[in-house]
Amino acid sequence: MARPRTTLLTREIIGRAAVELVDSGADLQVVPLAKKLGVSVSSLYHHVDGRDGIIRAMRQSLVTEYVHAPLGDPDWQRTIRNEVENTWRMYAEHPRVLQLMVTVVIDEPDVLRFYSVLADALATAGLPEAEIITTIEVIDAFSFGAALDALSPDTILDPGQTEGRLSGLLADHPVGPTRNRAVFDRGLDLLLAGIAARARDPQS
Repeated sequence: MARPRTTLLTREIIGRAAVELVDSGADLQVVPLAKKLGVSVSSLYHHVDGRDGIIRAMRQSLVTEYVHAPLGDPDWQRTIRNEVENTWRMYAEHPRVLQLMVTVVIDEPDVLRFYSVLADALATAGLPEAEIITTIEVIDAFSFGAALDALSPDTILDPGQTEGRLSGLLADHPVGPTRNRAVFDRGLDLLLAGIAARARDPQS
């Protein structure tokens, strides 16, 4: 009698299945994930180290899909813009996964490469070395916030309850995905302008 076929299991397969599970609105729980993959919980643990290992596998699978090798662009602003654009899209399209990823220390080489690219770009900009890591964290926090903003209602402020200048401004303000894209673009512009100003005058 032929032996039964076994499910091929890898970190990549586990990560992608976990992303699908969380994107569907379910909580990240090991038993439902194992059931989704048609394997035992012990089989999962041969490939990942507990729940945190599953979250790392989720992050790795998304980074592989969204964040590509840098092109070696000498323009530091364009480098940062391209890198942050990719991660923002990843976060915005998987906001529930984002809320899990921020709870686990980053140790995946491909993910750390992204931060290395940012560090090199900020050094090229002329930012003081003592400020580079904090600036990377600010950029990350901005990306997280802009991604979670995609979960907001189409209209953030009720124009029917406003008056004066604010009411007039809201009349022509975009809504929905267009507003979210504008928030990201304007926020990134302001961040880059602030980095450039700080690099010119570290005492400012």
